[in-house]
Amino acid sequence: MRLNFKVWIEDENGKPIMGKGGVELVKSIIETGSIAGAADKVNVSYKFAWEYVRRINSFVGGIEFRKGGKNAGGTEVSERVKKMIEIYEEAVKEVNQILEKYNKKLNELSSS
Repeated sequence: MRLNFKVWIEDENGKPIMGKGGVELVKSIIETGSIAGAADKVNVSYKFAWEYVRRINSFVGGIEFRKGGKNAGGTEVSERVKKMIEIYEEAVKEVNQILEKYNKKLNELSSS
């Protein structure tokens, strides 16, 4: 028995902007420099990755595309989006620490 919780970023109307998968996708874009490379790395289709990035951009912007041919294009992520990811990961870490505390209490209860 354990408690669980999911964390995501949403707009003021409750529409989701980015969750765990989106954070991994954007981190992969930062690492690879492209949506295609990131999609391969996180094992999603290019179309899915492109649509996810478009959704993020429609809410917060900050993911810029450089046009070009082979080896000339790419994708850049702004410092603002990087900071959003940092805040998200910090929140997830804190939530997990709290859950760990209460899961320990649940385990103690179930073993007594």
